[in-house]
Amino acid sequence: MTSPEPIHFRNFVQADGKLAEFMCQVHLMDLTTARAWELRYIHRFHHPDECIVHLEAAYLLLQDDDGWGSLALPHGDG
Repeated sequence: MTSPEPIHFRNFVQADGKLAEFMCQVHLMDLTTARAWELRYIHRFHHPDECIVHLEAAYLLLQDDDGWGSLALPHGDG
């Protein structure tokens, strides 16, 4: 008889709370660009594949026009 697959839980915390600063395996609610920069700095030494907070902050900054997307070179300056 095979054992069933383990149940995977998703824990959510407020992005502006202390738990987001100290926990890595949580998903963020109400993440803003400014808070994403802060959390990215706090979790900067954590690998994104091991730290969901680092990954979600980086993902938001990549999509946002004021985040990393604003750091891209304009198309005419290649």
